[in-house]
Amino acid sequence: MSAAARPPEGRASFLGEDVAQRQEGTSVSKFVRMAAALAAAAGAGGCAAPQAPAIYTLQAEQPAPADVSGPALVLDVAPVALPERLQRRQIVLREDGAQVQMLDRHRWSAPLGDELHDALSSALQARLHAVDAAKAGLAGKAAYRVNVEFSRLDAKQGGAVRAAVSWSVRPLQGGRALVCLGTFEQAAAGGSVADVVVAHQGMLGRVADAVAASVRAAGGSGVTPNCSPA
Repeated sequence: MSAAARPPEGRASFLGEDVAQRQEGTSVSKFVRMAAALAAAAGAGGCAAPQAPAIYTLQAEQPAPADVSGPALVLDVAPVALPERLQRRQIVLREDGAQVQMLDRHRWSAPLGDELHDALSSALQARLHAVDAAKAGLAGKAAYRVNVEFSRLDAKQGGAVRAAVSWSVRPLQGGRALVCLGTFEQAAAGGSVADVVVAHQGMLGRVADAVAASVRAAGGSGVTPNCSPA
């Protein structure tokens, strides 16, 4: 390029600096936009709290007792035995075949064995006008010891809750001991998990009725088809 065609040296320098500044500004602008987008995404993730699980109990509401006198007897309700796969807080549903589903967002308020024990103890106290020695601080004063085992407990969403239960009633102050066996079923009223919980409560109410009848039979005041002398 001839001397006449070349821009003045100062102007060429100025133009070069201007182009460099534009390129640098564009890079900075892209970086700022990217950083802002990442910060917004991180903020949104940090603010989204995990959904709390729904918590259920097996203890159905008991009506106020009509008899306000002292308890008729003292029971010792042992911890309930249960298959290990069910000894957890997640509600477990039986699916087709050998598959089961554990619901992390639907849980019992305590491990299922504890829920069964507490609900059964409460139901027996209401049906027999009794107290549970362990809960009432009456160790060594119980009239009957009650042992219950759920060898099978299956629940299907939209279906029924089915249980195979064995239990024994043993007088601690003389008398006949009984060993009992029964199957119990309660259909769910609907297809929700809450309906499955209500079906569990209904099934356990049937178990409590049978166990209470066994306690009366052990005391000589009735018979029960589920039991045989130990």
